Amino acid sequence: MKNWRIYVLVWLLCSHFTVFSAPKEINKIVAIVNDSVILLSDLNHRLKAIKINANNINQSLPDDAILRHQILERLIVESIQLQIANKIGLKIPDEDLDKIIADIARKNRLTVDQIRSKLASENINYGTYRNEIRNQILISEVLKNAVQPRINILPQEVDSLSKLILNEKNQNMELNLSQILIPLTENPSQKEIDKAEKKANKLVSQLKKGANFAKLAIAYSADSQAFKGGMMGWKKVQELPTLFSEKLKVIHKFDIIGPIRSGVGFHILRINDLHTIFENSEDIKNQAYKILFNRKFSEQAETWIQEQRASAYVKILEHDDE
Repeated sequence: MKNWRIYVLVWLLCSHFTVFSAPKEINKIVAIVNDSVILLSDLNHRLKAIKINANNINQSLPDDAILRHQILERLIVESIQLQIANKIGLKIPDEDLDKIIADIARKNRLTVDQIRSKLASENINYGTYRNEIRNQILISEVLKNAVQPRINILPQEVDSLSKLILNEKNQNMELNLSQILIPLTENPSQKEIDKAEKKANKLVSQLKKGANFAKLAIAYSADSQAFKGGMMGWKKVQELPTLFSEKLKVIHKFDIIGPIRSGVGFHILRINDLHTIFENSEDIKNQAYKILFNRKFSEQAETWIQEQRASAYVKILEHDDE
């Protein structure tokens, strides 16, 4: 049952609209994003959702002011992506959505009716929950449609990586990673670069002294996984950007790596766990292609998101009584 709750809240944390059936409140606009707005209720309900999820997994959080800033930035990016989905006519038919929800139920060993009941017990509206999932699929499709055309994988790259995998005698290191990204603007000044690097170095120093990585990720990271404590999950070394893998040749569990400078900012990595896996050489080329694709998709996705954020009209409205 706990897994079900976390799964639901993952959708909740990534969504643009509120799920809670909260009492009516006087709403305020906290941000204008192109021709759309983000309301104070959106911000407050997302904050509530994050706190519930953090409590469920015993995760510490930064103070509300920092958290609200991070949430607002996430809502802005999601609003931009959903506007793009609407503009290009992306839709998720109801029958497809029904199948996805049925699959969520099956994976959590529940029926759809049981999901409805459990949502009700958490004061979560089922109809809005459906929209949350629909929005996340739309965001995923927008990202895929925008980023895939940017990816170009040459045959030489596949051959080179295939040889590297084979030369490793089928032994591949798989890492469980977390990341903090301190962002840079598209054309940063030297002053902006120095400021971001100083901030990243300060965080590395805190982490090496035992600071909570997840808490700092939620507070400061611009990465899309920030509200999951920066968790990237399990990755093969070959799947990571070259600038990461070059820093991961000699590593140990719980190491802090970085800051690593990229085109989008300064990255800080934590090695949560690692192990060696053994591969069948039969599909080495397919494996190499997938690794290259995932690596380039991740790099291009971060760049595209920052480009959309920079080019959108965004006005953040301050409210003293927040």
